[in-house]
Amino acid sequence: MEEIKISVIVPVYGVEKYISRCARSLLGQTMTDGVEFIFIDDATPDRSIELLSGIIGEYPGVVPQVKLLSHSRNRGLAASRQTGLDVARGEYVLQLDSDDYFEPDMLEVMYRAAVANNSDVVVADFFYSYHEGDEYQKCFVADSKEVLLNNIIATWRPEKNTAYAYVWNKLTRRSLFTEHNIRSFEGINVGEDLIATIRTIYYASVVTKVDRAFAHYNKHNIGSYTHDVSVTSTRQRMRATDVVADFLSPKSPAYNQTLNERRFRKLLMAIVNCNRADIQECILMCPGLYSDYEKLKHLVPPYWRLPYKYALQGKTGRFVFLRNLILPIRKLYRFLRAGVHPKRAISQ
Repeated sequence: MEEIKISVIVPVYGVEKYISRCARSLLGQTMTDGVEFIFIDDATPDRSIELLSGIIGEYPGVVPQVKLLSHSRNRGLAASRQTGLDVARGEYVLQLDSDDYFEPDMLEVMYRAAVANNSDVVVADFFYSYHEGDEYQKCFVADSKEVLLNNIIATWRPEKNTAYAYVWNKLTRRSLFTEHNIRSFEGINVGEDLIATIRTIYYASVVTKVDRAFAHYNKHNIGSYTHDVSVTSTRQRMRATDVVADFLSPKSPAYNQTLNERRFRKLLMAIVNCNRADIQECILMCPGLYSDYEKLKHLVPPYWRLPYKYALQGKTGRFVFLRNLILPIRKLYRFLRAGVHPKRAISQ
C-alpha cells in the first residue's frame, strides 16, 4: 500500500458556485502522489456533489485517491472536519474550505518544508480574495510559544503580528490530533478553527513558516459562517473562546487577558451588526462585561465608545440611534480612504 503523505479534508455544503474551482485547484496539484483527497458531503441541498463528481472524473489518474463521504443530515462544519479526520491516513493533514481555492504547488511546497524541518505544523501566508483581486496576508510566527498563541487569539492587535487561527493555511502532523485527543466540538461551527489551532500549536515541537501564500480565502461568499453575525453565531464564537480558556488557563495565566479581550471584541462586533431585538441577548452572554468596560475600552474606536457604553447599560434605543448615524459615515469614510469598490471598503 502506498504511503499516504497528506490527507486533504474538504467539507462540502452549499458551495455549488465555488466547488468546481476548489476541486480543480486541488486535484491538479503538482504533488498528488501520496495524497488522499477526502470530501465530506454534509447533506448539501444544492448541486455541489453533482458538480464535484464531474470534476473528479476529469482527473482519472487521481480518482483512486479520492474519498467522498456523506452525512445523512446536515451536522455542520466542525462535525464534517471530524469525519474527515477520523478516516484520514496521512502523515500530515490539511483542512480546507470548499469555497476557497489554492495555488497549484501548495501541497508540494508545504510538504517539502515539513520534511526538511521535521515539522509538526507548517504555516503559510494566504490571500484574501475579493471581486476586485487578491490581498496578500502575511502570517506572523513568533519564536516564543506563548507569544504565538496569544497572537493567534488576538487578531486585532495593531502590531500586525497576527498569526491567525485558520486551519487551511496550516499543514499539521496528524499524530498531534490522535495522541492528544484533539477533536472538533460538534455544534461550534464559528470559531472551531481557534479551538483546533490553539491545541495543535500548543503541542507542536516544531512550527515552520513558509513565506508564500497558497490559499485564496473567498471573501465574497456571503453564505459562509464568517459572514454570519446572528445571535447563534455569536454564541458559538463565545463558546469557542471559553473552550480555549478551559484549555489554556490551567496551564498559564499568561493568556487570560488576551482571552478576555477577545470576548469583549467579539461581543461588541456582534451588537454592532445584530438586530435591535437581539442586542440584550448578546450582552447577556457575557454578564460581567460592563464592569470590564473601563479596562477594555481602549480596544474600541473612539467614535464607538459612547454608543457601546449605552448598549452595555441597557440603553438600547440610544445605542441604535447612534449606530444608525455612525455606520453610513464609517462606510463612506472607508470607501473614500481606500479608493476601491464600496463592497471591498466595507468588508475591511
